[in-house]
Amino acid sequence: MSYVAIIHEAPVPTWSSRQLILALERKGLRTAYLRPSRMSLEINGETVKLYYGLKVIEKPEAMLIRSFGFTVSTEQFFARLKILAILSSENVFTINPISSIINARDKFHSLYILSKNGIPVPETLLTENVFLATEKTKEWGDVVIKPLMGSLGYGSVRTSESDIAFHIGKVLASINQPLYVQKYVKKPQRDIRVLVVGEEVLGAVYRISKESWKTNVAQGARVVKAPKIPEVEELALKATKALGLMYSGVDIGETPDGKYVVFEVNASPLWKGFQQATGINPADKIAELVKANIRK
Repeated sequence: MSYVAIIHEAPVPTWSSRQLILALERKGLRTAYLRPSRMSLEINGETVKLYYGLKVIEKPEAMLIRSFGFTVSTEQFFARLKILAILSSENVFTINPISSIINARDKFHSLYILSKNGIPVPETLLTENVFLATEKTKEWGDVVIKPLMGSLGYGSVRTSESDIAFHIGKVLASINQPLYVQKYVKKPQRDIRVLVVGEEVLGAVYRISKESWKTNVAQGARVVKAPKIPEVEELALKATKALGLMYSGVDIGETPDGKYVVFEVNASPLWKGFQQATGINPADKIAELVKANIRK
C-alpha cells in the first residue's frame, strides 16, 4: 500500500511534522516518518531499491521534505540530497521540489533570484574577504552578519562597529565560513510572516519583539494576526513562485518610507505561532495539495 513520507531528521516528529501527519491521515492517506540519515538507495540493474535502516521498503507515493538534518560534511549533505532527488525522479511527488529547497536554503542565491524577478530585497554582500566586509560595515553603518545557511535567527549578529565586524569576520574565516553581510533594514520592532500554499495566501502575522531586533518566534517574538495587505500578499506570492516553491513562509519587512522588502523565503516554515494567531492550520492545505498531485 502506497504512503506519503514526511522527511525530517529529528528523532521525534516536530510539532509541524505531527500536524502534517494528522492532516494527511484525515485525507485518507497513509503516512510514514523517515529520517534522511537512515535512508539508503541501491541501484540494481534498472531497479532502484529504497532501504530504511537494513530493510527494503516501498517507495512512497509522495514526499514532504521538512529537513535534511544537520550534516558535518559536504559529502554527507549531497548524499542525502541525491537520495531524495533520485526518489523524486522516480515519480515520487516531492514538496517542496528539491531544486526549490536548495534555492531557498541558500540565502544569498535566493535573494539574487528574487531581485532578478523585481522583488525588493536588502542590500547584501557575500564574501570571504574580511576587509571588504569591514569596509561595507562602515559604508552601510548598521549591518547584520548571518550564517549563509541557518534558521530561527540563531547565529545572526547585528553591529554598527566596523571593528566588531572585523573580529566576527576573522572568527568565521578561521573556520572556513564565508561572510554574509546585510544592510540592516529599520523596521517597527516587527516583521510580517506570510504563509503561502499553492496559489493561495493563507494569512499573515506580525512577529513583534520589544526586547530584541530579532523577530523570530524562536527568539521570543510575540505573534499577532496581521491585516490583509494586498501589496504584501502579492509580494509573498511572487517570491514563492520565483523560487519554484509549492508552499512557503515569506518574511517581509516594513521600511521607514512605507515600502516593503523581502528578507527571506522559507521552504519548510514552522507555523505554530501562525496557527495560534490566525486559527488557520496550513497542514490541511498542504495535505490537500499533496492529495491533488499524487498519482491516482
